[in-house]
Amino acid sequence: MSIFWTIVILEENFSVNLSKIRLSFTFAIAILILSSASYAEEENPSHNWHSPSEVVKKVKKKFTEIKSYSADFKITTTEGKTIRNMNGTCLYKKDGKIRYDFTSPEGDAIVSDGKTLWIYIKKLGAVGKQDLELDKKNSSGPVFTSASPEGLNRLFRKYHYKFDTTTQPRLIDDKDPTLYFVLALDQREKIGGFEKMTLYIDSTSYLVRKATAYDGRGKETNISFSNMDLNREIEDGLFNFHISGNAKIVNNPLVSED
Repeated sequence: MSIFWTIVILEENFSVNLSKIRLSFTFAIAILILSSASYAEEENPSHNWHSPSEVVKKVKKKFTEIKSYSADFKITTTEGKTIRNMNGTCLYKKDGKIRYDFTSPEGDAIVSDGKTLWIYIKKLGAVGKQDLELDKKNSSGPVFTSASPEGLNRLFRKYHYKFDTTTQPRLIDDKDPTLYFVLALDQREKIGGFEKMTLYIDSTSYLVRKATAYDGRGKETNISFSNMDLNREIEDGLFNFHISGNAKIVNNPLVSED
């Protein structure tokens, strides 16, 4: 399975100020659901080869069927000659519950019970507390949409999308036998953050398995997931965040003061 709408680490149009250090997080892409099934499991899948909108419909439908998952994640950002790798494990449960525990940077965490998002930066000794139910809206809908089918719908409202080539689905890596539908996304309104994205959708499962995003400054972000476990039992208590005694709390860091 894949997971890509939940990740909250890339960069959209929200700036975070923790201890006067500018950091960027993404809250729009969130539910990539990496499929462990290979193309060989279904030799003759039914496709609408000519319509990216039909592929998107099937992606949305697939996500509504997922109740929970766990996975390992890897995020790589490239900006000029600087390459940064982040990785760890994540949990997701329906109704916007997410948990990302980082092994690199060690100790960092992103946790949400669907109502409040916590972003803990161990190095800074600071935690951002974001109210996801604030009445902040733009032309595309609520600014903060928890990991949900609504969040996925919002992504495709904010971006134009099309197949990146006429050959669909296709192989993208000689070492990977999976056939992918590859969607190129272009931000409808240039408001900062990710201006372009590429989604790699498993042509058998219709799960987004990988994604690449580009901002207007030339920064590239790649995200992928592995070791997926779908619809496992996950206790709600795992999505409660416990603040360490010395951590500085920054309220609503994803909202501009203007």
